[in-house]
Amino acid sequence: MSDTDADVEVGAFAPPAAAKAENYSSLTEATRQADILHLSLVGMTAIVLVLLVAVALPVFGYEPVTDKRSFAIITVVTLAGIGYLYYLNYAVHRIIGDHARLTEVLVNSLGQGFLSFGLDGICDKVYSQACGDLLEGVPAGKNIMDVLRVPEEGRSDFKDWMDVLFMPNHALGFYDVVNFLPQFFPHSDNRRITLLYRPIYSRPGVLMRVVLIATDETEEHAAQQLAKQRQDYADMICRIFRERNQFLATITHVRKFLEESNGPVPRAEASSLLRLLHTLKAAVKHFHLHDLGETVHHLESELRSDTIASDEEFMAVLAGGRRRVELELNKVLDTIKDLIGQDYERRGNMHEIEESALYSFALVMGVSNVSRDVIDHYLRFIVAVPIQDCFRQFDRELIDLAEITGKQVKPIRYTGSNPPVLMRTMHAMIFSLTHVVRNIIDHGVEPAVTRLARGKDPAGQVSIHADVVPDADGKRQWLSIVIADDGGGIDPARVREKLFQTAPSGDWKNMDDHAVIQNIFSWGFSTRDTVTDLSGRGVGMEAVEREVRSLGGTIEVFSELHHGTRFEIKVPYTLEV
Repeated sequence: MSDTDADVEVGAFAPPAAAKAENYSSLTEATRQADILHLSLVGMTAIVLVLLVAVALPVFGYEPVTDKRSFAIITVVTLAGIGYLYYLNYAVHRIIGDHARLTEVLVNSLGQGFLSFGLDGICDKVYSQACGDLLEGVPAGKNIMDVLRVPEEGRSDFKDWMDVLFMPNHALGFYDVVNFLPQFFPHSDNRRITLLYRPIYSRPGVLMRVVLIATDETEEHAAQQLAKQRQDYADMICRIFRERNQFLATITHVRKFLEESNGPVPRAEASSLLRLLHTLKAAVKHFHLHDLGETVHHLESELRSDTIASDEEFMAVLAGGRRRVELELNKVLDTIKDLIGQDYERRGNMHEIEESALYSFALVMGVSNVSRDVIDHYLRFIVAVPIQDCFRQFDRELIDLAEITGKQVKPIRYTGSNPPVLMRTMHAMIFSLTHVVRNIIDHGVEPAVTRLARGKDPAGQVSIHADVVPDADGKRQWLSIVIADDGGGIDPARVREKLFQTAPSGDWKNMDDHAVIQNIFSWGFSTRDTVTDLSGRGVGMEAVEREVRSLGGTIEVFSELHHGTRFEIKVPYTLEV
C-alpha cells in the first residue's frame, strides 16, 4: 500500500461466509489489541484521577500532601503506571505496524490493482503498487474517470450510473449497476486488464465506498483464444470432411471472384462482383475460415464505402483487396492439401460408393465385352487412388512415434509422379510398411542432441519417392517405392554381432556389408537386445518382405553409417482387377 499513515474510513464491509473461518485468528488478534487499548485508557484514567485528587485536596479544605514519603510513593506509582501504559501502547503500535506491513506485502504480492473511490469519484490515497503497472499511473487524488480513461462521450453516462450506484435503496442492485461501468482498462500495451467492483457499506443499504480491483488476464485470455482457435480448427476439419462438396464449391466461387476481379472493373459494372463477395463472406465463415472471412468482409465494406470518389480509386481498392483475398485463400489451400490430399480440387465433387461395388463393376464390364480401353480408363480414373493418399497415415504415425521416443522429425517429403494404384491390390503391402516407419524412428533417426553433435538438423527427415519405371526392354512396368531417412544408418558390425549369437557358423561370414544388412528381413532378427513397444521381436521387416514378394516384387535396403538408410521396393505395376 501507499501512504500507510493516511486516513482510511472503515465501513461495514462483511467478509463472505466462506472466509469467516480463515479470518478467525485475525479477528481474535484484533480483539486482543482492542482490549489492550481499553486497558490503557482505564489505566490512564486512574492515574489522572489520582493526580486530580492530590491537586484538589486544598480546594476542598483538606491538607495538601506535604509528606515527602507520600509524594514519592505517588510519584513512583504514577511514573510506573505511565511507563507500563507506554509499554503497552508501544507493543500495540508495533503489532499494528507489523500487521500493516504484512497487509501491504500480501496485497502487493497478489499482483492486482486495488483502489477505492466515493460518490465524488475521487480516488483515495490508499492503493496497491500494481496500479502503477496495470492502470498506468498513480490513482490517488484523481477522478476515477481519468484513471480508467473513460472517453469524453461516455462520461455523462458514467456520472449518471455513479449517482444511481450511491443512491440509497435504489431498485437496482450494486452488481446490476456496475455492469454498466467499464469492465476493461484500455492498456497501451494491449494487455487485457479486467475491472471488478466491490462495495463497502457504512450501514445496510447505504454505500460508502467502491473498491476497484484490476487484474491482468492477458495470459488467461490468450490461452482461451488459443483453445477457441483449436476448437474452430477442429470444427473446420469436421465440416470440410462432412460437407466436402459444398466446401469445394465455396473454393470454386472464391477463385471465380479472383478471376472476375483481375482486371479493370468500373464501379457501375461491379454489382455482380459485390453480390458474389457478399455471398462468399457467409460461405467461408460457415467453415470457420475466419481470416479469409474477415478479409472478404473488410473488402466488401471498403468497396461499398461512400468515400470512393472515382472508378480509378474503386479499382485500386479492388486490386489491393483481391491480393489479400488470394493470400488468405492460399493459406487455406496449403492447410487443406495436408488434410484431404494434394489433388483434391482435381477430383471435384465426390459421392461415396462402396469399394467392392467399384471392383464388381469392373468385373461386369470385363465379362460384357466392354472395350479394354474403357475398362482401363475406368480403373485409372474411377477406382485407382494416388499412391500418396495411401501413405497419408504415415505422417501422423511418424509424429506420434517421435513424441513417444522424445525425438524430432519433420513431415514426410513426397516426391515422384504420384501414380494411381488399385488399393485392393496394394493394401496389404502398404499396410505392412508401417514397420518401416516404426524402425526409422526406433533405429534410424537419432536423438536431437546426437544429430546436433554430428552436424545435422535436430529434426530427422523421412522421404517417400513413388514412380512407375519400365524394364530394361520396356515390356513391363514396375511401381518403385523408395523410403529413405537421414538417420544413423545400419551398422554392419552390429548386424554381424547379432548373427553370431544366433548362427555362429552361418554364411553371413562371407558376405560384404551390403549383403549382410539384408538379414534385417530375416525372421526373428533384430539388433535390439530387449523388446520394446516399437521393435525387438524381429518380425516386422520380415512381414514387409513377405508382402512385397507376394506381389512378385523385391525389397532391398541400402545404408551408410551415420548418414541414413534407404529401402527400395519394386512391385509389378498394373491396373487390372
